[in-house]
Amino acid sequence: MQAQTIAEELTADVNRAAGIRYVHPTTTVWPDTPAPAGKQPFYINHYGCPSAYYLERRDSYDTPYLTLAKADSLGKLTPWGQDVLRRVAMVREDAQGRTAELTSQGRTQSRALMRQRVERFPDVFTSEGYYSTHSIVLNHCIQTMNESMVQLSQLHQPLQMNLKASHKDKPFMNPVDRSLEAERMDSQTKARYDAFVDSNTDNTRLMASLFNDADYVSAHIDATALSRQLFVLAGSVQASPLHEELTLYDIFLPEEIHRHWRCQNAYNYIRYGFCKLNGSHQPYLQRATLRNMMHMGDSVLKRQHPILHMRYTHEGVVMALANLMELDGYNVATSNLDSLEHYGWADYRIAPLGGSIEMIHYRRDRQDTDVLVKVLLNGHEARLPIASDCAPYYHWNDVKRYYLRKLYRYENSRRVKK
Repeated sequence: MQAQTIAEELTADVNRAAGIRYVHPTTTVWPDTPAPAGKQPFYINHYGCPSAYYLERRDSYDTPYLTLAKADSLGKLTPWGQDVLRRVAMVREDAQGRTAELTSQGRTQSRALMRQRVERFPDVFTSEGYYSTHSIVLNHCIQTMNESMVQLSQLHQPLQMNLKASHKDKPFMNPVDRSLEAERMDSQTKARYDAFVDSNTDNTRLMASLFNDADYVSAHIDATALSRQLFVLAGSVQASPLHEELTLYDIFLPEEIHRHWRCQNAYNYIRYGFCKLNGSHQPYLQRATLRNMMHMGDSVLKRQHPILHMRYTHEGVVMALANLMELDGYNVATSNLDSLEHYGWADYRIAPLGGSIEMIHYRRDRQDTDVLVKVLLNGHEARLPIASDCAPYYHWNDVKRYYLRKLYRYENSRRVKK
């Protein structure tokens, strides 16, 4: 997929335009490069996004529906606008009372991903293994955890299993750094982003297709807001039971879909990437998460039996962590939001719904001092910014040294600034 342009990928699957709400497909199982002779997986450290879920806010469904319904009551919708209203009403009705819950699609996705994991790494999934799964305290993350582990329990019995959702885990599963967050969208960054959005916005055709009265649109409709609301709703359909019954992407022309995606992709880059506009530091918000991965990797070296640690958090954590770890070159640092496509920085490639970062540890036996690791990003073997004589496998000591030094340099520079 990396060889395709963004435009080609969006044409091949328009659902990718949903960005971090793109439902990671379960139909593709990536091949594994054989491990060096004698090495077997014994530990999986997983950080995952929730599976497909309904939008978090009720007004994401209500606002576009009410806007169109009011216009329809006044006779201001075109026949096409009335058909769009009909479909928006169906999407809204399906989500009634279910905001932020896993959809049926999400439940199926969670279970399929766990089945694939078990089939891919059978050495880790044994009756002697220990399986610890934690979630941040968000309903759709907890439900993703539960569905995954229910599937595992159906595949393997007996199991030593521990499930937990606690605010106590927040420091390393959903960390907070007020200082970094304050820099995220400062006034200068916001001005540059707003200018980028303006250059990628033209809602004239869309409004004319939905409404039959230009004066009504001018006086009563926030065209930019409504267009964005409909675009978000269109991206959410793939996660719902209605995904085979209807689409809302046909409201937009291909170039309009591309422009909408560019705006949201740039927004996610500013929040979670090494964007130079706000200091190139936002991924360091996940430094406690990365440090915890290094700590846990060391803590299991002498364990006799396989271990699985699964951590479910929100998409932003996984996206920032992938950038911080420089997976597949996603440590792009630029102030030019127009250049993101050139660099291949695409939010749906990094942290889609059901996506994950998994660090798999390999050894010959408990006495093996040369533990190897490989990292899977959304199931495929990722490149690390570390020299290796056996890539995509990397020597654990090299990996640990590289990342801990990186974190030390950042924290030391931060102390100096203070």
